[in-house]
Amino acid sequence: MNRTEWALNLLRDDYFIEMMEELRGVELAKFLNSDYPDAEVREQAYMRLRVIESIDNHIQGLADQKLIDTKKFKIL
Repeated sequence: MNRTEWALNLLRDDYFIEMMEELRGVELAKFLNSDYPDAEVREQAYMRLRVIESIDNHIQGLADQKLIDTKKFKIL
């Protein structure tokens, strides 16, 4: 199994999808439920959401690599 196949399997895995949604939900709840003076809590929640998004995008990029390579060879 190569990295592309691993990423595709991970993105199709129900437990992984559920875990990522749960992590996003926890951080969104912190953000939405924070009081006005809790700027630090919101900032931490925002940074964690960006990290989750970055991880998700990286895995999606690995999964899309085969498609990218195929299109690259069509151009050349």
